[in-house]
Amino acid sequence: MMAYDCEVLVIGAGIVGLSTAYALTRAAPGTRVVVLDKEPDVGRHQTGHNSGVIHSGIYYRPGSLKARYAVQGATEMVKFCAEQDLPHEVTGKLIVATDRAELPRLHALAQRGRENGIPVHELGPAQIAEHEPEVAGLAAIHVATTGVCDFPAVTRRLAELAVDAGAEVRLGAAGEVRMIARRAAEGVAVRTADGGVVRAKALVNCAGLHCDRVARLAGDAPGMRIVPFRGEYYELAAEARDMVRGLVYPVPDPAFPFLGVHLTRGIDGGVHIGPNAVPALAREGYAWGRVRVRDLAETLAYPGAWRIARRHWRYGASEIRHSLSKPAFVEAVQRLLPGVSASELVPAEAGVRAQAVLPDGTLVDDFLFASGPRTIHV
Repeated sequence: MMAYDCEVLVIGAGIVGLSTAYALTRAAPGTRVVVLDKEPDVGRHQTGHNSGVIHSGIYYRPGSLKARYAVQGATEMVKFCAEQDLPHEVTGKLIVATDRAELPRLHALAQRGRENGIPVHELGPAQIAEHEPEVAGLAAIHVATTGVCDFPAVTRRLAELAVDAGAEVRLGAAGEVRMIARRAAEGVAVRTADGGVVRAKALVNCAGLHCDRVARLAGDAPGMRIVPFRGEYYELAAEARDMVRGLVYPVPDPAFPFLGVHLTRGIDGGVHIGPNAVPALAREGYAWGRVRVRDLAETLAYPGAWRIARRHWRYGASEIRHSLSKPAFVEAVQRLLPGVSASELVPAEAGVRAQAVLPDGTLVDDFLFASGPRTIHV
């Protein structure tokens, strides 16, 4: 019989993996949990490369996992930040229609929010100006439950609390997964880059950008492929930050799980503008120049990626144009913020989204879970 190092092994020390570890230690005190991650610190990828928004759940299909998790999670996140004295603010946000063709979609979004149990208020141009004097729009909805926080700080605190409860977090070579062996009757053994072996009764895969690869290492077919999209941001120069008081979003296109270029005042007072969404040439491709042959080859060999390209080439071409041309990006921003100029936009750090894509080219707009003997894959 296998000698276990822990009951549960979690792969991935982002916010999902560490909240999983934290939840396990709270739900069953004394449970031995080990978290593995190849990076030297926690929260280094999607968790640490985003605009810091605590989403309300208004965008997500009623009854979906994302809708349920966002609505409940927004409340829990604010409570957690308050209890742990972590930077956060419930700012509310505006979703603004700038074209008459967007008005039916805006109304449908308000209805979706109500179905998800979210308080929303529909506004006219004068009411928009009361919230955001510099923002132009024909109509808007105000979502009071949206906020911002410091997700890397939240993740570090989750790690500390999990470790205090007996969990272990192994980083770097000690946390880089190379092989997974599974015996359904006994458990899972993982070999790491430093040659170590961790044996567990069960494995939870929260590897984000690499979750499909980890699933395949475990011998499970995830039924999808991660296709990375880079989200590129600008930020307002310091002298222009007062143009935006809180959070301002365009009306999203329901065909895509991307929200469009939006304005986000963070907890540090800075205002991020973006992101656009362009194919990344590496799963950790935070810059155009970052190319990883293996990642690119996997994307190009995946039928679903080509089906996305055929189906949505106009949208993709527009996003690439915004990426390559600052004037085009500025033009998109000016739909919401007409007074902003190109000189007031400063390049900021990009992020990479782990977009799950089905073989038929469907962009998955909800969480997917797959399971095998003694494994759960997020």
